[in-house]
Amino acid sequence: MDEQTFSPVSVPPPKPRRFGGCLPGFLAGCLTALVMPFVGLAALIFLAKGVGERVALNVSDSLNATAASYDQVRGSDKEEARQVLRLELNGVLSGEAPSRWYLPSDCDSAVLAEIERAIDDPMFDAILLLVDSPGGGVTASDAIWHALERFKAAKEGRKVIVLGGDIVASGAYYLAMQADWIRLRPTTTLGSIGVIISGFNAAGLAEKLGVADNSIASGASKDLGNPLKPINPEHNAILQTVVDGMYARFVGIVAKGRRMTEAEVRKLADGRLFTAEDAVNLRLADDIGYEDTIDKEIARLLGCPEDALAIYEPSRKGNSLRVFLSDFPSALGRGLAAPLMERSAQSVEYRW
Repeated sequence: MDEQTFSPVSVPPPKPRRFGGCLPGFLAGCLTALVMPFVGLAALIFLAKGVGERVALNVSDSLNATAASYDQVRGSDKEEARQVLRLELNGVLSGEAPSRWYLPSDCDSAVLAEIERAIDDPMFDAILLLVDSPGGGVTASDAIWHALERFKAAKEGRKVIVLGGDIVASGAYYLAMQADWIRLRPTTTLGSIGVIISGFNAAGLAEKLGVADNSIASGASKDLGNPLKPINPEHNAILQTVVDGMYARFVGIVAKGRRMTEAEVRKLADGRLFTAEDAVNLRLADDIGYEDTIDKEIARLLGCPEDALAIYEPSRKGNSLRVFLSDFPSALGRGLAAPLMERSAQSVEYRW
């Protein structure tokens, strides 16, 4: 029998078992998923800072850019024509700057900026303000009212004409008191003369849920209106005093604007809304009609023929896209950071 030679088979040594199997990889993946959004957010904020420093473009700058030119929408082309600035005011009056995502020309801040520019521009003899708003902030309403007052005072003979949309209520009616003529569409509702501080109280519900308020205040009235504490009559009395003061101013503004006595206004100023017909009959507005015949009233107020009017609007060409492109990183960064800010620790605020 032949002798066979066997060579040893080379067997690789077993690989050492890694501790935990796939657990480290899984944990690493989770950690990465948690960290990456913050890394991305930091990068966006850094990019936004750089873009902001280079571009130096904000909403106010963009509004100023639109002031350089106006588009004529109708009327005479003659140089001696009486110039009228047509503006649209829509939505809630908040006093906030227009969104940095786009540039709505009909929000209250944009309209206020246009009126402010027109004050010292001798080009304009009147403002035609189309109003479709339920009102809003007391100060936002008063700011436009005062700007219209200054517009009229800056040049002799200037006029303000208001044309109502769906609704002209509360703060929107307040600012309309600078108008020399208020026209309502047949479907316009007007009124809501009054003041409100909205609030709610959830103290009973909080007690059932075992939730307790732990606010630290510098004085007994610093946390007035706290929804997690039982209703405090003294606090309500303080807020009522504020409301009454603002209400008295509102009534006085309406009385002066509509040439009525304060007693006459108070009979109507309980917060109710009026139809266009009732509003005219109660002397809260002047007539009912549409924009296609408003030029006749404007010409009458200015003392000129109707065909001697030129109606202009602020130019809207090109600015919205420029603002969007320049402010996109900053806007996105703020949007992503907002939820984190809302969940941050309690902060000390000057707030009532």
